[in-house]
Parts: sequence; C-alpha cells; structure tokens
Amino acid sequence: MTEQEFLDMFIQERIDMLIEIFHQKQPNQSENEYDQILHAEIFIENLPNKEKELFQNYIDSLIRKFALEEAFLYQQGFLDGVKLLKYISKLL
Repeated sequence: MTEQEFLDMFIQERIDMLIEIFHQKQPNQSENEYDQILHAEIFIENLPNKEKELFQNYIDSLIRKFALEEAFLYQQGFLDGVKLLKYISKLL
C-alpha cells in the first residue's frame, strides 16, 4: 500500500466516523421532510425511463463530486495540521 493509498483510506474512515456522529446528533426527520422526499421519489419513479436515467445519472455525478470534494478538503486540512505541528516543533 502506498503512502497516498494509506492516507486516502485513513481519511475515508475518518469521514465515515464523522458522518455517523453527525447523523446521531441530528434530530429525526420531520414528517413534512419525509413527505417531501416521498413525493420526490414518486415523481422520479413516474418519469419516462430516459428522463429517469438522465436524472439518476445527474444525482450520481453530484454525489461523486461532493464525496471527492469532502475527501480532498479533509486531506488538505489534515496535511495543514501536520505542517502546523512540524512548524510548532521547530519553535520549541
């Protein structure tokens, strides 16, 4: 395993842990939110196949983009922390 692969694995595990904590602290979905999601799912399900596939591909690409952005931002924050620790250790 390369250093980059190890870092990627570490970051993904940490993101997963943080997401789990986030969801535990969030209040349960309101009935209104649940109804909106249900209506949207029914609407999407009733689209013609071509439009449904187009919409699903769009949603999938957005999710992939956000996931990659989150991992990148977390990695950069982690590396910033390492750089800061190195800088502080030089001052001591």
